[in-house]
Amino acid sequence: MMLSRILYSASLLSLFSTATPAVIDQSSYSAGAILSRDIVVIGGGSSGTYAAVQLKQAGYSVALVEREDRLGGHVDTFRDPATGGTFDYGVIAFLNTSVVRDYFALLGESLGVYTGGDPSVTSAYADFKKDGKIITPPSSLPWTDPAAVFAALQGYGAQISKYPFLPDGYNLPNPVPADLLLLFGDFLVKYNLQAMAELAFTFVQGVGNLLNTPTIYVFKYIPKTTVDAFTGLAPPPVTSANHNIQGLYDKAVTYLGGSNNVFLKTSVIGIDRRGPRVLVAIRTPSSAKLISAKKLLIAIQPKVENLQELNLDLVAEETGIFNKFTNSFYWDIILKNSGLPSNLSITNIDLTAPLGIPPLPGLYNFFPSPIKGYTTSYFSSGDSRTDAQVKAETLATVAKIISANGLSTPGTGSPQIVGFNNHKPFWLRVPPATIASGFYNNLNALQGKRNTWWTGATFVAHDSSAIWSWEHGNLLPKLKASL
Repeated sequence: MMLSRILYSASLLSLFSTATPAVIDQSSYSAGAILSRDIVVIGGGSSGTYAAVQLKQAGYSVALVEREDRLGGHVDTFRDPATGGTFDYGVIAFLNTSVVRDYFALLGESLGVYTGGDPSVTSAYADFKKDGKIITPPSSLPWTDPAAVFAALQGYGAQISKYPFLPDGYNLPNPVPADLLLLFGDFLVKYNLQAMAELAFTFVQGVGNLLNTPTIYVFKYIPKTTVDAFTGLAPPPVTSANHNIQGLYDKAVTYLGGSNNVFLKTSVIGIDRRGPRVLVAIRTPSSAKLISAKKLLIAIQPKVENLQELNLDLVAEETGIFNKFTNSFYWDIILKNSGLPSNLSITNIDLTAPLGIPPLPGLYNFFPSPIKGYTTSYFSSGDSRTDAQVKAETLATVAKIISANGLSTPGTGSPQIVGFNNHKPFWLRVPPATIASGFYNNLNALQGKRNTWWTGATFVAHDSSAIWSWEHGNLLPKLKASL
């Protein structure tokens, strides 16, 4: 990472070729290049943007730094170049809570009810790894019975209701309840909930192998509030009325003060937390700046390699905790001219696997998009894959399904990938034994140390609604009290 002479004295440049943290030389900046703020937020995804907006609304001065050219993180909104129409294929829906409604209202973005898809689309199943032939799942699979699925969801809701602390981040009791540490496949068997396995597979995406995932992480992804919303016990989920969740984040840029406070396409090249104020050296597309802030809020996935890219002055306590994380990998994909029927969704299945749930890496499904001519798909892996590998497997699977079933739609042209996003590192987690040893208590204990606060999916769940509620009721009141 190239550093400008204006940022650091020459004697300090050598620090960046080692593990030694940056020491920032304020005297090498002109007065106009130094910005003073109450809080600097690193990461403009769901958690960082919401926190910045709420802090701004509360009267604090905020700088938000994002390496991409937009805010939004896992939000992916596709715009059809021919019609200008949009649809979301990253983040798609939110729980209908007052926190969600208030946030959209504050930024002037309209909400609508999320209907869950086109009712004219028929569900089908095929073994993507084997031959791609569409098959009818046998009745021996418990999730083929809708009544059994509904009963299983009710049973799941009863089980998760035993743990009212789960929405509050990872504020876990000691000892951690044993059921939370069970692998999810074992949990389903223990409570005779196998009928919800296929629904969980399609809903809990990005974890790699679902049945080998500790139950606590599935509970975080499908909380009781989500079960209630999808079974009619609570108001249905909501989404952008314009099918453009990116619009919420674009309005957040304006609300926060535009380029005066939101730094897009910006690299963090050094963070120094040794003094009474946090110093964050950044390089925007046009210049180098230094942000001096009372507090730092880090809203990126806290893998050590991610934090080292910021030249964050990590201490042993932080490194020891963050080094325990492993992660899964997740991609969302849009195909044009897939050749698959526009009234058919096709879900991956493996009749040789437990409950028919296919082991990953691999694709979850192919689903017709709201705009004719496009198909969405999602790929997950427990270990690293290159983008080229994922694209190749996606196109090969499409070709396999078309060949096996004679599904090609005449005159559509060759399949093309026109939307593709790699959301690595996706799901950060630790093994059950590490959870039982008090890992999350140690993680939570980092909050506020060295004027640094932490947020994001790793501290709550891969659910914007849950993140915003946790920030609103837990994190932000504590951060404000520290100022």
